[in-house]
Amino acid sequence: MAAALAFNARLGDPQRAFASIQVAGTSGKGTVCWTIARALHAAGHRTGLHVSPYLQAFTEKTWIDGLYLPGDELEAATDAVRPTAEAFRADDDCPASVHGLTSLAVSYEAFRRAGVQVAVVETGCGGRHDLVQGLNAHMGVITDLGLDHVQALGGTIESIALHKAGIMRPNVPCVAIRGAGWDVLAAEAERVGARLISVVPDRVVLESRREAGRTDVRLLLPSLGLVEARLQGTAPFLLRNAALAAVAIDALAPEWSLGRAHLRQALEGRPPPGRFEVVGEEPRVILDGAHNPHKLEALLAGLDPSERVVAVVAATGHRLPEDIVARLARRASLVIAAEPQLHGKSVVSAADLAAVARREGAPVARAVPSTAEAIALALDETPAGGTLLVTGSMYLVGEIRSRWFPWERVVLDRTSWPGR
Repeated sequence: MAAALAFNARLGDPQRAFASIQVAGTSGKGTVCWTIARALHAAGHRTGLHVSPYLQAFTEKTWIDGLYLPGDELEAATDAVRPTAEAFRADDDCPASVHGLTSLAVSYEAFRRAGVQVAVVETGCGGRHDLVQGLNAHMGVITDLGLDHVQALGGTIESIALHKAGIMRPNVPCVAIRGAGWDVLAAEAERVGARLISVVPDRVVLESRREAGRTDVRLLLPSLGLVEARLQGTAPFLLRNAALAAVAIDALAPEWSLGRAHLRQALEGRPPPGRFEVVGEEPRVILDGAHNPHKLEALLAGLDPSERVVAVVAATGHRLPEDIVARLARRASLVIAAEPQLHGKSVVSAADLAAVARREGAPVARAVPSTAEAIALALDETPAGGTLLVTGSMYLVGEIRSRWFPWERVVLDRTSWPGR
């Protein structure tokens, strides 16, 4: 935390040049971030969005008014941050990731240069000691909590909740799902003097109807009243994310002049790339970077129990994700383990993943390290009417996504959906 504040201070605190909404949590952060940013942009505010990690290109981390940062603006912001990054990199005692500090600072500097009025900032890991620090905070948002990053955040929901609650600030509203870890969140809000706004999704979503890849919803909100919208997708977790984002937008409405039309436009936009994203129809191909059991259970709950499933899976880090592979092994007729190409990060071997899948009962499990070969095999092996899942790692999803949306076009067109 101290390193992040010192890094930003050396740059002149660009993160304080605009109002910020910070989003933390285990699942749903990306979708909630995108929804809030879209509502603010729809209302005519110069809006920024910083997310982590990116899928295909670094420019995806920095979104301004609906478009990713262009190359020349990325270069200018990076050049402004470079001297500070090099000074911190030369300090052997620096306790934080200089890469992470630099990544955030590039977004902050780009926002400042672009005259952004308000930015939505996704927390990287936890919140209390995360690299996102020193914002001009106007709201905190905490999504569903579950066990993830337990080496850093602790192995209990209570410990994780305490880390997430670290984004709370005195006299600043914090909107949170009333679920796992709620007592910890409530106690921390009282301690710091934050105004905690409870979200019970079943009370916000009055009605929902799934049909033809869409979900029609009726939401009841304190300020905006009754709002009807059509969500893209049918996964049950979409309702929880929509309820949380809607309550946050409703709480922002008086200060930022947000109305029902802005909320509807935000809810009906595309979900973020790589989150239950359907990129193919014959067979149906779903990209979802579920990298922990909480996210994977939500992903699998979005499938019809009768669907025939083939899965391509990968994992990063040093720990073999046996819980994730075991769940896929019980659901998929074929599990194909792959290895995305990464720099500076470890990748779990495809052979080890496939061995766990076989041990957990997968009818067939194969190790195909090349992601290109893995997806080609999976497309060939997915039966007619079946579903192909690409999951377990956002890096895997990003690499395979380029088959449908080449990363070069994402950079040049400044959108995750070039040509559509």
